[in-house]
Amino acid sequence: MNLSSAKYRITYEAFSKLSGSLSKVESLEELGTVANRHLKYLFNFRMLRIVMLFKNETAVSFTFLKSKEPKIVDGDELLDYEKELFLVKIPLLRALNTTDLPGYALPLYENWNTPKLWGWHTTSGEREICFSLISDDTESFNHSDMEILNLLVDNITSRYFQIYLGQQLTTKNLRLKDAITQIELKNTEIEQINNNQQDIISQRTEELRYKNKKLLELSKLNAHNLREPLTRILGFLEIADLYSDADLRRIIFPKLKEAALELDLVCKQVVNQSEQTASNANLTENGYD
Repeated sequence: MNLSSAKYRITYEAFSKLSGSLSKVESLEELGTVANRHLKYLFNFRMLRIVMLFKNETAVSFTFLKSKEPKIVDGDELLDYEKELFLVKIPLLRALNTTDLPGYALPLYENWNTPKLWGWHTTSGEREICFSLISDDTESFNHSDMEILNLLVDNITSRYFQIYLGQQLTTKNLRLKDAITQIELKNTEIEQINNNQQDIISQRTEELRYKNKKLLELSKLNAHNLREPLTRILGFLEIADLYSDADLRRIIFPKLKEAALELDLVCKQVVNQSEQTASNANLTENGYD
């Protein structure tokens, strides 16, 4: 096996390990850490930067520097050459300028030997991606490494969007769960209100039944008590013509007076009973309480 074949095999073995590790990460921080740990086995570079541009023009960037922790920035500002790549979509290869570096990478610039800037633009579905690499005479990158670089970018961006969509789904599920909880609370409140209203209706209905019953009893009682002395008075008046004046004064008038007094007493009793019944049933002039 020649040196080129051996390098090719080692590189793809390293990439297989990286791909397997990336499939298990659950957070963006872990994604950056895992990728950074395996990059040195894939190709040479001084800085690798991957930028994903969303439709709302916000960008998420992954920046990898040798012997440095990866930097992941949500809402990062594009560098000038990245803006050009997103605009013209033409790969670039030129000498590196200090303006091509984010601020946190500038201190490393003086240790690089004749650095070069490589840049590419690609799309994945509806996603726009710009990725760039800085190499120099010590850490040289060449076109034969492009295949593995493309695979790396595809793996990192795909896993990023899986994590991102998972987080979005979790957030939406939490909001949905909260909304369901609020709906259940409202439904419970409505049910309680309905139950209270039903209790009030049942109570009012029972009160009306009781009041109607008492009024009916009072009506029957009053009609009977009033009718008896009134009937006697009417009867005496019917036979009054059959008596002489002396007999009227002696026999009929005393009985009429007795019946009239009894009728007066019954009327007073009816009024008292009516007031008492109304009070017991909580009746008012306008209805009931």
